[in-house]
Amino acid sequence: QIRKPVKVLSSVSNHYPRRFVSSAVMRLQVATMEYLPVEVVKKHSVHPVFLFPAGQHNYLCAGRNDCIVDKIRRKNCPACRLRKCCQAGMVLGGRKLKKFNKIKVVRTLDVALQQPAALQDESQSLTQRLSFSPNQEIQFVPPMISVLRGIEPEVVYAGYDNTKPETPSSLLTSLNHLCERQLLCVVKWSKLLPGFRNLHIDDQITLIQYSWMSLMVFAMGWRSYKHVSGQMLYFAPDLILNEQRMKESSFYSLCLSMWQLPQEFVRLQVSQEEFLCMKALLLLNTIPLEGLRSQSQFDEMRTSYIRELVKAIGLRQKGVVANSQRFYQLTKLMDSMHDLVKQLHLFCLNTFLQSRALSVEFPEMMSEVIAAQLPKILAGMVKPLLFHKK
Repeated sequence: QIRKPVKVLSSVSNHYPRRFVSSAVMRLQVATMEYLPVEVVKKHSVHPVFLFPAGQHNYLCAGRNDCIVDKIRRKNCPACRLRKCCQAGMVLGGRKLKKFNKIKVVRTLDVALQQPAALQDESQSLTQRLSFSPNQEIQFVPPMISVLRGIEPEVVYAGYDNTKPETPSSLLTSLNHLCERQLLCVVKWSKLLPGFRNLHIDDQITLIQYSWMSLMVFAMGWRSYKHVSGQMLYFAPDLILNEQRMKESSFYSLCLSMWQLPQEFVRLQVSQEEFLCMKALLLLNTIPLEGLRSQSQFDEMRTSYIRELVKAIGLRQKGVVANSQRFYQLTKLMDSMHDLVKQLHLFCLNTFLQSRALSVEFPEMMSEVIAAQLPKILAGMVKPLLFHKK
C-alpha cells in the first residue's frame, strides 16, 4: 500500500509525526504527486529522511555515486540519496513494484520452471531424478560431471552491430538484452540440473533470482579463458571487449574487476570438469536469511556438488596434499565471486534507476528481477554461503 500526499498539508501534519512533516512530507510537490511509501512511517523501519521521487524524475550524481547521505547532507545529491534508499530495502513506486515482486517475477520464472524439461535422449535414459535422503547415498548414473557437460547451454549471441559507432548507452543496452537471453538459458539449465527440481518451487525461483548475475559473469569468465586466453572479456561471440574498448566504456573499473576472473582461470588452469561443478555450486551460494522451505534437501544437494568438485579435482591432481591445495584455491575463487557480484549489482541498480536519463534500455524480465530482488540483496537481506571465513 502507498499513501498519496493530500492537498491540504496541514492534515498531513496531524497524521504523521512532526519530524516526518518537516523533513520529508512538506517537500513533496503535489503537482507531481510523489509517493511516500508506507514503509517510511510504519514503525520507523526505514530512515525517515529518505523518500523516493516520482517516476518521471531522473537524478544524476555530479560526482562518482559515492556522496555522503545523512540527515544534514541529504539534500546535496538526490541520486545518491535514492541509491541509499534502495540499499536500505525500500522499493520504487509502491504498488507497481510490489506487483512486480510478488506476482510478475514469480509468475515468469514459475512458468519457465514448471515447463517440462527437454532432456537429451541419451541423458534421459542414463540419468534418473534425484531424491535426497539423509540416510541414503546419492547415486549418479552416469557420473554427474558427464550430466553437467551434457546440459551446458548453447552459445548466446548479443545481436550487437559492431559496424555502428559505439556509445555508452548502446553498449549497456546490448548487454542488458544479452543478459535477458542468458537469464532464460539459466532457467532452462537449472531445470535440467540433477536435484534442483526436487526443491520447493519457491526455493527454485529464489535461488535463480539470487544467483543469476554470479552465474552469468562466471560463464563469461570461462568463455574469456577458453576462447581468448583471458586477454579480453568474451560476453558473446559478437560482443568481445578488448582493453581499449573497456577503457572507452562507462564501466571501466567494473571491467577490470571482471577481467580478474578469466585471469584467475588462466593462472589456475581450471579444467572444464572443475568449472561445471563450480558453476552448479554458484547457483547454491546465496539463500534468504530465514532459510529455504526445503532447506534440508538444499543442504544435501549442495553437499553432493561439493563432493563432485572433489572428484573433478581428483581427475587431474594426484595425492591428498595436492587435492587439498587445489580445493582451497577453487573455493577461494568461488568466495571471491560474492564481492565481484556485489559491485555488479550496485552498478546494475544505479543504471536501472537512471535508465531514462542515460538512455539505457532494460528488457521487461530483467527490469522485474532487478526491481524485485537487487534492493534486498544490497540491503543485506540474504545470506552468502562462504567456504572460508573472511
